[in-house]
Amino acid sequence: MVKVRIGGETHRLQELLARFPAGAVIFREGDLGREMFIIQKGHVRISLSVGGREQEVAVLEKGDFFGEMALLDQSPARSATAVAVEAVEALQLRSTDLDLLLRRKPDIAVRMMTKLSERLRETNRRFEELGARTELAALAPAPGGQGIAASAVLAHDASGRLFPLRPDGDTTVGRHDPITGVTPDVDLSGLDPERTVSRRHATIRAEGGALTITET
Repeated sequence: MVKVRIGGETHRLQELLARFPAGAVIFREGDLGREMFIIQKGHVRISLSVGGREQEVAVLEKGDFFGEMALLDQSPARSATAVAVEAVEALQLRSTDLDLLLRRKPDIAVRMMTKLSERLRETNRRFEELGARTELAALAPAPGGQGIAASAVLAHDASGRLFPLRPDGDTTVGRHDPITGVTPDVDLSGLDPERTVSRRHATIRAEGGALTITET
């Protein structure tokens, strides 16, 4: 059996493993929590409440971690909502486990800080775009039906989800890359559990009143 060693004490992997069925709410924004999670299988959708609406900020996969803020900033309140996109298995670490792990392996702390910094930049970028899209949604379509309406979207028929497109310039389509921390404008991770779509799948360009799709 695979074992994980933390602070000199050996724990069987099964003792640390938490399982969540598809659609399960792992925790909600504002809930009290005393543990973080490291995904071993499946995908987890992270979202925030913005103006009374849920805004997806990331879809995490194997190797990604979440829930760490409740431990790192000494606040038990969850800062986001986490939902299992499909059946999820994740290592569940409490504060004492994390402290011992970081003391034994300081390099893990460096990697976590790097990942947190990437997430912060990406979240800021998304909120900036969200603000721009909110303003654009109030605009009327082009006169006489010419050109691209400000509310042009990419629709996923099976799920009914709509992804707003940039009214001018490039909109990237693909999956979140956990290695680089890069997330495309249209993140299909949660809709593509089999990973049939590449991380850099396509680019949709809005220019001169027309849309052009280019595979990348």
